[in-house]
Amino acid sequence: MLRLRELADDDAESVRRIHADGSAADVWVGAMTGAQALAYVREAAMDPGLLVRGIEVGGDLLGVVRLRLDPGRGTGRLSYVVREDARGSGHATAAVRQFLTGDGLPARVLAVHREANPASGRVLAKAGFTPTCTSAGLVHHERARR
Repeated sequence: MLRLRELADDDAESVRRIHADGSAADVWVGAMTGAQALAYVREAAMDPGLLVRGIEVGGDLLGVVRLRLDPGRGTGRLSYVVREDARGSGHATAAVRQFLTGDGLPARVLAVHREANPASGRVLAKAGFTPTCTSAGLVHHERARR
């Protein structure tokens, strides 16, 4: 059973493994280090403009869903990543859908995926996002609160 939960310092090694295959190449140059993973987990706990939940299945942390809030614009920017060996099992779709039912979300949520990653586009479509434009190899999506 999939559940979303807050991250703790003990999750740093799992977070490092989640990002180990270059899934977050836009953010990390090379593999995420242990120190970077610990900083990531601690930022998730301390930054009031960031809502982060770990994706846990059967006691295994296999992904992360994040929402960076922009209160001035009434928007949030969604991102998610699932460990490579857990992809294709519907975990990202289930996690994003569950995440978007939470309280305190902005009226509009934005997301971006690479054109070369159509699976991520399918996750967003199943979660109610609509593509708005494509530029520089990125597909931009928006979801308005229902």
